[in-house]
Amino acid sequence: MRARALRLASPVLTLHVAMGLSFLGIAVVLVLVTGLVGGRSWVLAWPASSLLVVGLGYVGLGAVVTGKRPNGTFTWHAALLLMPYLAAAELAWYAVRVLGQEEPWQEVSHGLFLGRRVQHWELPARIGLVLDMTAEFVEPEEVRSGRRYLCVPTLDGAAPNVERLARAMLEVLPFAGNVYVHCAAGYGRSATAMAVLLVARGLARDHAIEVMRSTRPRVRLRTTQRRTAQRVLARMAELSRVPPNEHGDSAVHST
Repeated sequence: MRARALRLASPVLTLHVAMGLSFLGIAVVLVLVTGLVGGRSWVLAWPASSLLVVGLGYVGLGAVVTGKRPNGTFTWHAALLLMPYLAAAELAWYAVRVLGQEEPWQEVSHGLFLGRRVQHWELPARIGLVLDMTAEFVEPEEVRSGRRYLCVPTLDGAAPNVERLARAMLEVLPFAGNVYVHCAAGYGRSATAMAVLLVARGLARDHAIEVMRSTRPRVRLRTTQRRTAQRVLARMAELSRVPPNEHGDSAVHST
């Protein structure tokens, strides 16, 4: 595994902090409107609270704020609090699904499929393992059932947690069947994980990102995602040198 294999000719500056500040700003505006207008405007406190929590996740707390569990579902209290944000994310995904011009997934290497969040009838054939990189969606039960399911919750536009992704990759790496890696649209978070997998399996020695873009042209890793992929490869190398009984409990689980 070589971290240097993750190269991008024109890296894109990360926007996740800007996204977090935007969410926080909108939350403040909604609170001000509620305070100034009064009356029925109090209902704006719900989306304001939702955006406040998500904004804090973007600027530092991470995907833990969404409460997504290893089985691909949400705790009830997290789902209730974040329902305005989750509903908006669901609508945005539906728009991508209906209006998107690109196929939902592509096979970037033999048995390795990269794509967006799908319904079970959209899955590639004979998928034995699904790696879900989203933090804002419940994974459809039919997608999780009958196959291994791993979840590394990651906020849209952000980089995944290094430790969680490294441990997930160590579970995916020896898997012999077809693997589907996805996020919401299949261009950023999922591509970060797929880049790690391609390099770790020796399938993309120098151009992991270009390999993905040859079949899925809109793939583009942000600078923080690309650097995180390098750190994940380094962490995988460290974990591989540790006896299995010293790894501790995995940060992700299958169902």
